[in-house]
Amino acid sequence: MKNQHKQRNSAPPPAAFLGLGLTWVLSTGLFLYLGSLLDAHWGTKPIFSLLGALIGAVAGFYYLYHQAVVLPRERQKAQEEQQKRERGDHS
Repeated sequence: MKNQHKQRNSAPPPAAFLGLGLTWVLSTGLFLYLGSLLDAHWGTKPIFSLLGALIGAVAGFYYLYHQAVVLPRERQKAQEEQQKRERGDHS
């Protein structure tokens, strides 16, 4: 029973997902804005805006994926290894 309670509480709160989505949107918007500044400076209307938006979206998605998928897997693996060590399993 105690273990089930732990598993239910291990899910991240909705605010964490909201923060990840906001990070993705802000990185896309920031790079889009920087691209539009470069376009205005060099007169290359949509090229740097599109490139900036693409770079921002890819960077934001990478961060989102890393935070939502990779880090929880690493934490779970480390937790399982810790539990093995505590039980004395060395296999």
